Order: sequence, then C-alpha cells, then structure tokens
Amino acid sequence: MPQVPLSPATPAPKANPSQDRWHLANRFCDLDVFTTGAAIHHVRFHLSNGKTVSPLAEASWHETPLDNVAPHIQNIGGEWPCVPFGTTGHDRHHHGYGSDRAWQLIDIDTSSLRLGIDYPTGHVVKRLERTIRLAPDRPEIECGLYIYVNEDCTLPIGLHPIFRLPQEEGAFDIAPGAHGQVMTAPQDIAPRDSLLGAHEVISDSGQARRKDGQSSNIWRQTAQLGEEIIAIFDSHGKMSLNYAQEGFRANLCWDARDFPHCLVWVANPGLRAISPAPHFQGIGIEPVNSYFDRNDMTPAGMAKAGAGVALVAGQAWSCHYRLSCEAVENTNS
Repeated sequence: MPQVPLSPATPAPKANPSQDRWHLANRFCDLDVFTTGAAIHHVRFHLSNGKTVSPLAEASWHETPLDNVAPHIQNIGGEWPCVPFGTTGHDRHHHGYGSDRAWQLIDIDTSSLRLGIDYPTGHVVKRLERTIRLAPDRPEIECGLYIYVNEDCTLPIGLHPIFRLPQEEGAFDIAPGAHGQVMTAPQDIAPRDSLLGAHEVISDSGQARRKDGQSSNIWRQTAQLGEEIIAIFDSHGKMSLNYAQEGFRANLCWDARDFPHCLVWVANPGLRAISPAPHFQGIGIEPVNSYFDRNDMTPAGMAKAGAGVALVAGQAWSCHYRLSCEAVENTNS
C-alpha cells in the first residue's frame, strides 16, 4: 500500500493527533474508533482462555504530528474502508476522500456505532456510512459499509486492516483459505523496497522467487520479505493469521461476491519511500474489488467482476465483514 502523495495544487488536510475518538467495549472486545477515516484502532480481544490479545498493527507516531503526509499515514494501522480504493482518477486521495477526512457520528451505544461522511460536491461518490458492532457473545467485530453515489459508475472498493507482523522464526504464519492465482505486483506498482521479483506467479505452496535468486514462502516466511504487494485472485472470503507463540488466531471473513480478491501488503518495514514517515511494520490483508491498487492498469482480459464494483445512483451498495480472534494451543512452547 505505498501511498501516492496528494496533488500539490490542493493542500493536504492537516493531520490531527488529538482528534476525536470513540470507545466501544464489552466482555469480549474493546477498541477505539478515530474520527479520521472512521478507522478502528487499539483493538483488544479477550479470549476464552483468559488472554487479552491485540492483532492489529499500530504506528508509533500517532500522537506526534508528521509533516507532508496524508492523515491516513499519520494514523496508519488498525482498519478502515477505502472508497475508491488505491489511486484513481476519481479522487486525489490515495484510498479515497473518506480515508483522510473526519467522519460524523450518527448514533452510538456502549458496543456499537454508526458514522457517516459526505463527499465533496462534484465527486462521483455522494456519501459513505459505516457501522461497527461488537458481537455480544464472542470475540468478534462486525462491520458494515454503505456507499451512495451521484451517478452510475464502477469504482474499485477495498477494506484495509493491518495486522501485526512478528519477526521471530515460527511466531507467525498465514492460512490463506481457498483461492486462485497468487501474483506479485507488476513493476510499475511494486514498492521501491520490494525483495520479490515483479509480476511473478507464486506457487500453490506459497513459494515466491526473490530478486536475489533465492525464494521465500510468503505464508510461513513473511518476515523474510521487504515491502511487498501481493494479489490473491479469486479468494473465497477468509484469511487466518496464526500467532503461534502468543496462542491465538485472527480471522478476517467477508463475502467474496463483494470482494473477489485480496491484496497482501507486507510492510517489513513499509513507507520508507515516504519521507518523513518513520519505520512501520505490519501486514495488510485487504479484501478488494480492484486490480492491485491501480485499477487503471487492469489487464484488458480481466473479468469485469473483479475490477470494480458497479454502483447505481439512488441505490445504496452495502457489504458486511467480520474480524475475530480465537485461542489456539501454543505448539512452540
């Protein structure tokens, strides 16, 4: 997810480390929701074995203002929706206007809230609304996204959770669920600090060829990679991340009809090409209806069903997805 700088013709909105935020909590989970991007942060799941775990990555600089970066980089980490996703001609903001602007609270109680944001006059998107609800009986967050447009259009849409990426051998692995082809980003999309070959097909077992001629398994040796963007095409809507040494598994589930693909953004570290953003480490697991984060580069033969969501004026488009955690036995202890 390398961030494209905002156009110099229009000043970027100021990052606001002291921004408003709301807190949700029940016996299974607690979290903060930032007004910028309606982003979930500081998630803690309270598991059946008595452990409290935090699966999402958080930048170390949230309370320290950075110069010349978009607000979603000031707040990087957690999870938020991207409308439109990536870099497009519809929006000067990488990942969309809603990623960098303050959302308004519609309603809230102790374990759920609803937020909304109106897009600027003339934008193809009219309004977004987002719901966040803590499940009452298990460690799970249920999210909904509602998109209203001013005219019929097809837009790339995506979700942007960023998980922690442990560095210790055997501490972390990915169970990607059923899927189709897996491929590294083309040269024009790949991050500057990528260690993998560009536009390479990754084997069914997860072996990926590196630029140095060696190979790494992207599912089990993720910490050997640099900053990477990897596309999982035709994903079936579930990804699990195993934190073996910490004894838990994080699960992200969505409807594959809404998001037929999933991007993996490995930040190990990430954002080094964006000065002055400091060191950031994490792994984005990003359900998308898009071609990487550059829908303008979609190959001519790619099915339209995977290259953007068809939106209709006067009809809300909606999706729902879930983030959960569960205790697992620590087999490395």
